[in-house]
Amino acid sequence: MKKLFTLTLLLFFIGLSAEAQIFTIGPKLGISNTTLSLKENAEIYQSGDAQYSYHGGVFARVKITGFYIQPELYFNSVNGEYTDATDPNDIKTLEFNQNKIDLPILLGWKMGPFRINAGPVATFNLNDEVDASSTNSAVSEYKNAVFAYQAGIGLDISKLIVDLRYEGNLSNQAILGNDEGGVRVNQIMLSVGLKLL
Repeated sequence: MKKLFTLTLLLFFIGLSAEAQIFTIGPKLGISNTTLSLKENAEIYQSGDAQYSYHGGVFARVKITGFYIQPELYFNSVNGEYTDATDPNDIKTLEFNQNKIDLPILLGWKMGPFRINAGPVATFNLNDEVDASSTNSAVSEYKNAVFAYQAGIGLDISKLIVDLRYEGNLSNQAILGNDEGGVRVNQIMLSVGLKLL
């Protein structure tokens, strides 16, 4: 029974793929340029230099009358940098590191090989606990889940897809110090994917 169900499901997806490429799925990976937003506590903490991060996972795309919906699921390792001026005589450069799962659901429009898309992103934190003994970070708490948004452009070249997007957070991903404000992550993301179907 399981084999029959699996075979039926496989034939269904192959049929969708063959029908004018209504459905496609594949792996995707990329790099990100990450900056931190620390506006709530600008007198103590300041954003540092942009840092590079990486992400990888899977995407699917379903065409619907001139538009498409593209859900994705990927692991995102975020690295950031900020300064701590709690003691003005001893300003420290600290690190922000977070591993998370991102689930964007994008609505897009395609014209020839070019695409534009935008949509919400659910972000799920994978960092278990804060290392209280760390002297390289002032993070006192990570949020379990937050919402963000993405908007960008894309290009399809045969089976290859290329995306360039901006991602911004709608709420804080972490708390600094003794509830002295939060951290929002902003990313410019460049990724490459491969259509398997």
